[in-house]
Amino acid sequence: MAPLASATPVVFNLTANNLGISGSIGTVSIANTGVSGQVMVTIQMNAGFSVKLNGGDIAFNGPTGLTAGSVSALTADGLTGLSFNNFRTTQNISQFGTFAFDFANVKGQPGGVVSADTVTFLLTANGLDQSQITNVAIHFCTASGSNCGPLTGFGSTGNSPPPVPEPGTLGLLGTGLVGLAGLVRRRLFS
Repeated sequence: MAPLASATPVVFNLTANNLGISGSIGTVSIANTGVSGQVMVTIQMNAGFSVKLNGGDIAFNGPTGLTAGSVSALTADGLTGLSFNNFRTTQNISQFGTFAFDFANVKGQPGGVVSADTVTFLLTANGLDQSQITNVAIHFCTASGSNCGPLTGFGSTGNSPPPVPEPGTLGLLGTGLVGLAGLVRRRLFS
């Protein structure tokens, strides 16, 4: 059983794709699990789309230190015991450019299951944090469920999400504001 996420996840909306489909095809949520260096990745596709498993790619930019062994607890629509057959660095993903890390070609699912509406897995690397991931690209199919439709393509955020301040940063900002208010008050009443 995977640990529960302990922070508000960073959510990437997959609004850019190379098939000319308007609107969002799905979301990718990245959340710290509460275990140092570990994040939970959840891909949820919108109706009419699914993640391509056989020959498919899930690529990331931003973090450092990911390896083939960084992935664990990979599930697709509730199927467990899955793994990625390939791992690449500096992988070019269609019109979205080069991604630092690319996990590809899911294996271990029953025969005939070539896509999934929901894919989850853990990423573990030294110092990994949800805020480090700046962009995601996935290989997707038109059609929901376990069978790919007639078209496959790549979906991405097309840009980076806004940064989410860490609690320590917010605490430091608050302390600074309180100190500044104290100085102003002191000058007004002196």
